[in-house]
Parts: sequence; C-alpha cells; structure tokens
Amino acid sequence: MRVHAGARWLGTRAALAGRSAAAWWGLDGFERDEVEFVVPHARRARGGVAVRITREWAKKDLLRRDDVRVTSATRTIIDLAGQGGTARELERAIDSAVRLRFTSVPTLTKRMRELAKPGRRGLPMLRALLLDSGGESVLERRFLRVIRESGLPRPLTQVTFKARSARAIRVDFLYPDHRLVVEVSGKIGHASDADRRKDARRRNDLQQRGFVVLEFTTADVMTDPAGVVATVQRSLGALVGPNRH
Repeated sequence: MRVHAGARWLGTRAALAGRSAAAWWGLDGFERDEVEFVVPHARRARGGVAVRITREWAKKDLLRRDDVRVTSATRTIIDLAGQGGTARELERAIDSAVRLRFTSVPTLTKRMRELAKPGRRGLPMLRALLLDSGGESVLERRFLRVIRESGLPRPLTQVTFKARSARAIRVDFLYPDHRLVVEVSGKIGHASDADRRKDARRRNDLQQRGFVVLEFTTADVMTDPAGVVATVQRSLGALVGPNRH
C-alpha cells in the first residue's frame, strides 16, 4: 500500500495528513485514493506521494493508527479547513469524528484557538460550523441550527445514561435543568415491530426516571422548524426544573 510505503520512505518524522489522514481515520466522505504526508523539512514528492512542509505541529497533533503516524482527527479537521475544504466536507468530517469519539467540539474549539493567527485560512468557516456541531448526523446538526437561530438555549448533545436494563441509553439532546430529552429520527418508512418495542422500552425507561421526551422526524426539522421551536419552547416553559410540580 502506498501509505505504508510512503511512511517507510519518509521516515519517523513524517505524518499522514490532510484528506489522506481524514480517510485513514475513516471520516465520512473521504476515500483512500490520495496519499499526502507532512514533514518538518524539505522532501521531494515521489511515487504518487504528496509531501508538504510544516513547522506548526505539536506532539498532541500526532498519533499512530494502523501502524502509521497520522495527524490527530482534531488537527486533520483544522488542516482540511485551511486547505480549502468545503463546508459540506467539513460538516461531515466534524460530525463523523465526534460520532466515532475521535474528537469533541470543545477539543476542536480549543485547538483551533491555539493555532489561530492572522490570515490563517479556513478558521472563520470552521468556527461557524462548530456552532451547530456536537450531534452525529446532518439531521442533528440541522436541529441545533434551528435551536440556535430561534434564540432558545442550546441543549447538551449525545448524553449517556446508565440504564436500569442491561444496556446504557444515549439520547440525542438533553436540557438537564428541565429534565427534557429531545430525539430526532431519520428513519424512513415503517419501523419493524422489534424497533417499535425497543423504542417503547427506551422511552418508558426515560419517563420512569422523570424525563419528558420529545421526538421529531426529519420532516419536522427540515420542513417545519417553527413547529419544532414552538414545541421545545412550550416544554421548556412548562418544565421549571427538577423540583417542578
């Protein structure tokens, strides 16, 4: 494979980077058809392996994956923004990296601030995209955007509860002070009986813990954002916190 061959040729100080690193991490929308390394000193390209120089990396930016030194998912996303990645590419990279637990929105925000300097490309767009990040899908990102643009408070994202049953429960969004859970579903068509039973058990478990559960479909979020906002707003207004009556 060209990646392993390139790593051997360039030596221990090189790291897979850019779109190649995104593909190596398995981020959505990137294929392993490009091979690009960064090195701290000049080195000529060879055999389909692109090489660029950087003197702006730290140990925390470099990890090993599948026996190859590679820029971290966090640094990879920041580099993609600087290399002219589109908003859609960056959205998919951020959301899949968060979903796969390779990074988090706070981690991305912190590293972006550390690397910020006048004229650095891509950071304004990346900063804007992070406003609606934290979910794991396009639908969850759109919900966060709807909430942000409405002026409602931002919920916590991807919160896990220890279940009373054998498996833990992870919810899309949570307003902890109001004990309000919000779920968005992109399922198309009719769910199977098994899916309905699973969803019912999950909902019952949350309700028995004292949570109110709101559920929205793709159509709700995409075509009726005002209705979504109104429903969430009414629920937040009705729920005054853990000691509500």
